[in-house]
Amino acid sequence: MKPNLLLIMADQFRADSMTQMGGGIKTPHIDRIIRKGVFFDKASCTSPLCTPSRASLATGKYPHNCGVMVHDASLPLDQITYYQLLRKNGYRTAVIGKTDLHKDYHYYGKNAPLPVMYHYGFTDPDEVEGKMNLAFYPVKEDGTKELVGPYQRYLETKGVLDSITKDYHKRLEKLPVWYAEKSVLRDEDFQDTYIGRKACEFLEHVDEEYPWHLMVSFAGPHDPWDPPEYALSKVGDTIYPPSIEDDMQGKPDWIKKKAQNQSYGLTPEKVQNLKKHYAASVVAIDDCIGRILDVLERREMCQNTVVVFCADHGEMLGDHNLFQKSVMYEGALRIPLVINIPGYTNESRNHALVELMDLAPTFLELAGVDYNIKEMDGVSILPLIREEKKEIKKFQKSELHNTMMLFDGRYKWIRNYNDEDELYDLTKDSQERHNCIKEKQDILAYMRQYTFRS
Repeated sequence: MKPNLLLIMADQFRADSMTQMGGGIKTPHIDRIIRKGVFFDKASCTSPLCTPSRASLATGKYPHNCGVMVHDASLPLDQITYYQLLRKNGYRTAVIGKTDLHKDYHYYGKNAPLPVMYHYGFTDPDEVEGKMNLAFYPVKEDGTKELVGPYQRYLETKGVLDSITKDYHKRLEKLPVWYAEKSVLRDEDFQDTYIGRKACEFLEHVDEEYPWHLMVSFAGPHDPWDPPEYALSKVGDTIYPPSIEDDMQGKPDWIKKKAQNQSYGLTPEKVQNLKKHYAASVVAIDDCIGRILDVLERREMCQNTVVVFCADHGEMLGDHNLFQKSVMYEGALRIPLVINIPGYTNESRNHALVELMDLAPTFLELAGVDYNIKEMDGVSILPLIREEKKEIKKFQKSELHNTMMLFDGRYKWIRNYNDEDELYDLTKDSQERHNCIKEKQDILAYMRQYTFRS
C-alpha cells in the first residue's frame, strides 16, 4: 500500500523556533512529530525568499534551474513538479494555504487560479493568499470588490475584510520598524486558524481508497506579526534570547545599508516585543498542527501517513541588526525539517547536510514513483533515515538574484555579485561575525571549484 504524504509548511519559520532548538518557544505538537521521526538540524533552504524556495521545493531544482529567481515570478508552466508526478501515479494531491507558485493571481488580481493550480499538479487546490496580500484587492468601477482568494471571500462573508485590510495598511506605514500587535480578527477567523481548519476538514472526509498527498502551507509566522490574542496570552512575558550583535565590520556595504534601514528606531525592548509576537505566531501554528495530528489519530491514518514539517526559509529576527530574509546568514537559511515515517519510531537527530528541495525526490521514492533523477538537483533523504548513508551531498547551496551561498559543513562562502564576498568558519564563529575571507584564500579557492552559478 502506498503511503499518504502530509507536508506541513510554515512561512518564515526559524529553525530555532522549536522546543528542540532551545529558542524559548514551546511547540509541543511539532514535538509530537519529532518523537517518532528524524529531525535534521542542519537543513537549509535553497533560497531565503518565498517564491524561489517554493518553486525549488515543487521541482526539486535549484531556483536558477527551475526559472524562479525573484519574488514576483511565477513557476514556468513547462516545469515538472513532483505534485504532477504523484497525481499521474494515482495520488489525490491537495494544497491548502500559500503556494506562491502563480504570482499573477495574487499580485494582479487575475481570478483564475484553479486551472493553473491543476496544471501544477493539484487535484484539490485551496490556495490562500499570503499575509500582505490581504491588504490589496482590485475594485471594480461600480465600487464592488474583486476578491482573489478563498480566505478574502471568507472574511468578507464574516464582515471583517475591511478591518483586516485597514489594519495591514496601517502596519505597512510603520515599516521598516516592524509593527507588532495582536490581530484585529477573532481567533477563529485568524488566517492560520482558517488554514488549519480547512486541512482538518480535508482529512476528516478524505477517501482512503486512494493514497493522498496534502500540503498544508501556513501563512505565518511571516510578518506582520499579528498573532491571535489567545496565542499572545500563552507566551506571556517570556524573555527570549538576545539577537546576535554585530559591529558589521567585514560585512558588505549592501548588508550594512539593509541593517541600518531595518533596525532604525528599534530599542532592545521593541525587539523583545517583536519576538513575543513572532513567538505567539509560532504557537498559533503549533496549535493548528496539533489539531491536524488529532484528526490523523482519530481516523487511524497514522500508520500509513508520512508526516513532514518544514519551512520555506527562516527569519533574521534582529540577528546582525536584520529582519525578514533575503540574506545568506543562518537565521534566514536554516529551516526546521522533521520527517516522521511509520515504522521509524525512535526520535533521532541527524546532522547531515540536506536541503528543502530534497523533499521532492524523497516523496517520489516513498510513493514508488519512477522519475529521471538527472532532471532534479535534489537527492532523496531516505538513505539517511534508513542509516544506509551518513551523507547525501558535500555542499549546501542557496541563491538569490544578487548573491549565492556554498556551505561544506564548516565553511560558508557567500558570493555577493555586486559587492565584497564573505567567508565564515561556522565551527569557530557560529554567529557569523568575523569575515575570514582575507586569511582563508586557500579555502575560497577550494570552494570556487564547486560554484553552481557563474
